[in-house]
Amino acid sequence: MEERFNLQSANWISYVLDRRNQIPAIADPNLVRDALVVFLGNLIDGLYFHEKSNAKIVEKAVRMRTTVRERVRHRYDDIVMDLRDIFSSREWTAVLIPSGFQESHSADRLLTSKTFLSKLSGTIKAEPHLILQLNEAPKKDSAITYVYPPFHSALSKSTRWPGILLWRRSDEPLFFPLPVERTQDAIHWIFSRVDELADAPGDLLTRHYLDAFPSCKIDAASRLTLLHLSDTHIGSKASIERIIRVKDFLKEYMDRNRGDSSTVFLLSGDIMQTPDEGNVTCAKDFHDYLKDLHPSGRDPIFVPGNHDVRAKGVLRSRPASSFLAPAFRARIEWIPDHPVGILCWNSADAGKMARGKITREQYGIIEEHLNSLPGGTARPILISLLHHHPMQLHRIDPEMRRFHMKTLGASFRNIIGFAYGNMDRLTDGQEFVRFCDTHGVQVILHGHKHIPIAGKIPEHLLENRPIRIFGCGSSVGKNTYMYKKLFDVDYEISMNEIVLDFRTRVLSGRLMAETRYDKGLATMKTHHGFLSRSAIDPS
Repeated sequence: MEERFNLQSANWISYVLDRRNQIPAIADPNLVRDALVVFLGNLIDGLYFHEKSNAKIVEKAVRMRTTVRERVRHRYDDIVMDLRDIFSSREWTAVLIPSGFQESHSADRLLTSKTFLSKLSGTIKAEPHLILQLNEAPKKDSAITYVYPPFHSALSKSTRWPGILLWRRSDEPLFFPLPVERTQDAIHWIFSRVDELADAPGDLLTRHYLDAFPSCKIDAASRLTLLHLSDTHIGSKASIERIIRVKDFLKEYMDRNRGDSSTVFLLSGDIMQTPDEGNVTCAKDFHDYLKDLHPSGRDPIFVPGNHDVRAKGVLRSRPASSFLAPAFRARIEWIPDHPVGILCWNSADAGKMARGKITREQYGIIEEHLNSLPGGTARPILISLLHHHPMQLHRIDPEMRRFHMKTLGASFRNIIGFAYGNMDRLTDGQEFVRFCDTHGVQVILHGHKHIPIAGKIPEHLLENRPIRIFGCGSSVGKNTYMYKKLFDVDYEISMNEIVLDFRTRVLSGRLMAETRYDKGLATMKTHHGFLSRSAIDPS
């Protein structure tokens, strides 16, 4: 059986080859073992070095691979340290990333061809380098733990795969989407000019590349990014400690991805810990910060949660403040310049205690708006935004389980299905799903249980197109007493990135979680992610 070397493997190799990072505990020993065996095999085959001294490296790599194969379910720190020495002099690193969609089959076959990589490496002799090749195309759903910073550039543009991710020692990473019709020409263009990065800025090389291959251009008009936050619980201890970091994270994200996509900020409830006057003032400040951060000064889209209307989320409803009142109404927010409508629901309106419910009046209001679509929004993409999770996800994908083990703790994996499906969910969840199915909703976004999760509504509950569902954890990492004591919840910041690409007709949802970095895991912030991609239904 062929050993796996997938996107997670390439990320793991890049992460551990960086001397600044400690070698993390092995979450999936088989994945790590496979990654090292394939990586060392490519080194033995001469795909990385062409110097005359390569014979010594090959001999050492053969011994290392034998050791890895014999050492089942053990750590490989000594192997990693030897690899760090071998590759310490490399000037740049590249990753060949296939798409995984049928439309890119010919390009994916080229990018995963060992023969092609061998020929390509033979043309590059100027500087020590490392080219990482996957032997399988990325799955539609993939968990990426310990995300190495350059990989964020490729993950945020996964709707434009296949592509080449490239970075020098300390420079900003570059991602080059590849044209399906001239894939080989584009790859050779990139690697024939990579040495120019030593003396010229990367954005100049990118501009020249896009001039040569204009079909690869990424512009804001062709992509819409929904940055989905939830459960900031302004006024809580966790929010006081971390809201500044959340703001910094968002600013860094916007600076890094400026010009690649139009952006909308979404918050799916529990904005405040309690609806006290002081918390309302702080919530307005956060609202204004997001508005100022947006390139066009667009208002963020809020929907309420049970903590926004009741003390401690369960006791005594309070009237909405004038600031939050518009967010409490059921409505559709149409995104300017894009065929997208956000169906905004108040699931805290009729709910009791921490559970939620959608009133008949809200269904009527949304249906009336859908029956009178504004001009130019025929057959729009509809996305439902609410606080409470509508129903249980019956099956937790193995990739999602691996993501949860990093962000929620290993003990959580046995209870996640029960916790997600049965604790405080929407009481009329099946009716809500039927409404979304009948009216063509393609995505449901929610918060509430502080569990980052991605999946889809079970097919037997639907009559029409598939419906993807994404839940955001607490964006400030606020976790209940029970979660802390029983499940060792670990993440401190959580948010989702939902990208709609109107040129490729691909939707990507990325769950992003930042774990505590005072545990000695790394000298840099440690991020974990889960990437889910699917085709956008044109109907």
